[in-house]
Amino acid sequence: MEKYLAEIFKLADSLNKKQEKVYAQITYYADDTKVLEIAIRSKIDSNFIERCQVQLKYASLKKLKMITELFNTYITGDIS
Repeated sequence: MEKYLAEIFKLADSLNKKQEKVYAQITYYADDTKVLEIAIRSKIDSNFIERCQVQLKYASLKKLKMITELFNTYITGDIS
């Protein structure tokens, strides 16, 4: 799991550097819920474009992998 979390942070920074219209927002709640919220937002008006929430104490690696794929899609600009 740590590998995917590190990759998510790295991709979030990359998204901000490579895209002019969007950025990533990551919020973590270190209480009993252990919730990680990840959003892709517009740089123009801060509207949410994509948003997901992962409860880390129950998170599957598959869901974390899907988040990294989502970031890669926005970084490359390959959005259908």
